This record gives sequence, structure tokens and C-alpha cells, in this order.
Amino acid sequence: MKKQFNHFNEIDINVHEFEEVEVPEFEKAQFKKDLRKQIKKNSSQKWTKGIAAACLAIGIGATSLVGLSYTTFAQEIPFVNSIFKLFSEKDHGTTLVGYDKFAEAENMTVESNGTTITITETLLDSKKLFVSYSIETDKDLGPIALIDGSFTLNGGQNSLFHAEHDIYKIAHKKYAGMTTVILPLSHSIDEGTFQFNIRELSNPENGDIVQGEWDFEIYAVASDTIVQTVEVPKSEKNDLNVEINKITYTPYSSIVNYKEGIHNEMLNNKYNVIYSELLLKDDLGNTYKSKFNGGYGNSGVTDYMITFGQLHPDAKTLIFTPIFHFKNLDNIYESVETMQLDDIILDVER
Repeated sequence: MKKQFNHFNEIDINVHEFEEVEVPEFEKAQFKKDLRKQIKKNSSQKWTKGIAAACLAIGIGATSLVGLSYTTFAQEIPFVNSIFKLFSEKDHGTTLVGYDKFAEAENMTVESNGTTITITETLLDSKKLFVSYSIETDKDLGPIALIDGSFTLNGGQNSLFHAEHDIYKIAHKKYAGMTTVILPLSHSIDEGTFQFNIRELSNPENGDIVQGEWDFEIYAVASDTIVQTVEVPKSEKNDLNVEINKITYTPYSSIVNYKEGIHNEMLNNKYNVIYSELLLKDDLGNTYKSKFNGGYGNSGVTDYMITFGQLHPDAKTLIFTPIFHFKNLDNIYESVETMQLDDIILDVER
């Protein structure tokens, strides 16, 4: 990357040749949000390598809806009843596309302290619960708002892995939100009652806060799934390996549980962040975008879960390509090194 900077510095550019383009406030806020994430990750010191890989996987999986604009939201959403469809259509081809066709309508409303929150739709894929909601408030929470709340499953305090929240402005003092609640990575459920307790909404730009008590109880039944236990050899190279354990097929996604092994002392000494990713294509040549759902592990072994988009109905073979990434957080100019392992090939169970 340093070489690229030097190359760019040598290019003679006339800045007057460029025409300024108006950037929506939403995209400016999204850029700031993404930049904060990068600064937070790069400023973290003394990570253990196993924890770093797991945390980085979660970070990579954070939802990003770059390209949405205030105008687009306002024109395309009948407020309250189509939020899930909106997020699906504007997810840039990642794993939310098509989910709206299977979501269950809810329309549960709670008002507190002058702010009304309505849960519009939910979807359970046996490993994750997706919740869409609208917010009407007399406070301006900025283009991208934050939420402080908790989720439990069947009243159990330790029953969930983590939750991700995305809330975007759609009109004056009106917001659309999507929360993804992820079960422990090795768990799955056919049905369950989720408690969603919201206590605070805030504007990250100026610190304004709306406090209240918005409590919801959501009963959800999982979509039909087919679970495939995978028994193919792991892919190995230079004391690095990836092993796929299980695939959960839903009508709109493929959820992959896999295990990563890092046992190369030389690489561990050279890099303070090492993590893997999986690329997926099928025998028809289709490629699939993905979203990390997190990971946990220690002693060089990490379990991950990753969700791919809807599988082509005629696909018979899946081809996974494991790629390892190596990075030193203390050198921002150093490019990320990669190493590709042999493909993992398996037949689809339907």
C-alpha cells in the first residue's frame, strides 16, 4: 500500500478538472460510521491472536448499506409496513436479498416518552432472528441512530451470542431499523419466544438521547431448513487449515459452520491478526456473497458461522475456497497478505 501511495503522489492532477458532486447526508454519516469502526479496530492494542480473529470476523460481518439515501427511503417505503422489503432491496446483493418474501408481519407498537417503536416484521432462520421496526420520535437522532437494548430467548440471560442493530433516517424524525439476533454458533432452534427490551435511542453525531421503556415479546417459528453434516477432509497448507462442519439450507440462504486452525508459529510471530474467509461458487458458475456472523475460539482453533445468499435451485455442487489473511495492526501502511488453500468441494443435500 505504501508503494501505491508513492505512485499516486507522483501523478500530476489538475484538481480544477473535477466537478463537485453533492453527497447525501446519509452517505456522509455512513462513511463516518465505517471510519469509526476502522479507527477502533486499528487502535486496539495487545489483542490475543485468537480473540483478534474472532472479533475481526464479527466486524467484517457488520451490516453496511452504503448507497442508501434519505430520498430513496422517503420515496420507496410506505411507513411502518414495508421496512423488511426495503432493507432487502437495498442490501447490495448480500444475504438479505429475498428475505422479505418469507418474513412474518408483526405490527407490535409501544409508545414511551414521546417516541413510538413498531416492530413490523420478523424472520427466524433457526440460527438468527431478524427484526425490522419503525421509530417515530420528536427528537432528531441524525441520519444513522444508535439503539441500546437487550435480547433474551425464552427468558434466558445467556441464550444469545450477540445482536447487530442498524437504524437509518427515512423522513423527518422517522427511522427504519433492522436488528439481527444471533444464537450461539453451534445452536439452532425451531421456535422460541424472544424478549426485546429497548431502553435508549441516541444520536451519535451530537450525543442526544431518548430514554424510555419499549418492551416486546416476539414468538417466532423457524423457516423450513435442511441440515447437512459435512464429512469431507479439511483443506490444509503450511499448518493452516479450514474444515466445514455443517451447512443449514433455508429457502433464502445457506448458513455454514466451519472451523479454522492456525498452528504456524512463524506466522503467529510475524502477524498479530490472522483470520480466514470462505468464498463460494457452485457447479453452474454462480458466486455467492456472504456475511460473517461471528466466531469464538482459543489455542489456535476458531469456530465461525457465515451466511451466504440464496442457493441456485439447480446447483448440485458447492465449491468453497478458503483464504487466510495476515495483518499487523500497528502498521496501517502495510498491505494485507493472503494465502489461498485448496478448494473444499461437496455435493448439495436437498
